[in-house]
Amino acid sequence: MKPKSLSLLFAFLLVAAFPAFSQKKVKDLPYHQLQQYSWMRLATIVPEVTDRIILPVGTVESHGACPIGTDNYIPENLAEHVWADVNALVAPAVNHGVTGASISQFPGSIMIRPEIFQEYIYDILKDLVRTGFKNILIINGHGGNTEPMQKAITKLHLETGAHFMIISWWETAWNLSEEVYGLKPIQSGHGDLEEAALVLSKYPDLIDREMYEKLGKDNLGHAGTDKGVIMMPAWATTRLPESGVGYLDFDVKKAKEYTVKKAKFISDTFNEAVSRWEMMETWK
Repeated sequence: MKPKSLSLLFAFLLVAAFPAFSQKKVKDLPYHQLQQYSWMRLATIVPEVTDRIILPVGTVESHGACPIGTDNYIPENLAEHVWADVNALVAPAVNHGVTGASISQFPGSIMIRPEIFQEYIYDILKDLVRTGFKNILIINGHGGNTEPMQKAITKLHLETGAHFMIISWWETAWNLSEEVYGLKPIQSGHGDLEEAALVLSKYPDLIDREMYEKLGKDNLGHAGTDKGVIMMPAWATTRLPESGVGYLDFDVKKAKEYTVKKAKFISDTFNEAVSRWEMMETWK
């Protein structure tokens, strides 16, 4: 047999014996958490199996009857619902962020200065890109993180060409308030019905119903004030989207439905973005 024929035969046998590795998905792997792999094993996964990763980012601060880790539990919970649909690994969460100066005065709150947080996020994302991740989804659990993270991803995109998306869950898919809870579409408040739901769906025992009922829902939470009113500290650690709207209901079934629907929105949004990014890359 001629050398060329031998080469073709070997190539055929290799393909037959080892189905296309590129067709493998993260859900086919033993783990979806980045930190569970050795560096050698990870090198065989990225980017062959996936070049996508999810980074959950939150902070530690007071949330009324919800745990002080609410802003961490939510992006971690959503990431667990999203990773398979977007074929992504999940990076270790960033659990400390830019807690607001007012709310930082309550017990347990921890604040990172914005300029420090921005550099910290930049360094994390830079090395994720270096590892081979080109499409990075940041699930954000806290508003104070948004601006520093936006600055970090802008800088990194210009430097590396990598693609980034930040999704702040409370600012998206307002229609779910109506679909699940029968409320008018409205942005979630702070430590209110919808934010509690995203914790309740995974950790129902962490919502402090005893304190909620003991102190009274109207003492724990109020509607936000007009923009022209600034207080230090604010009245309460729960902010309702409107007066009388957003009280906790402790309905785990609805909480799970809300979580699944919110995660579906995130998955669909990121998948569409990646397809558009990849389409735009063809010009190169």
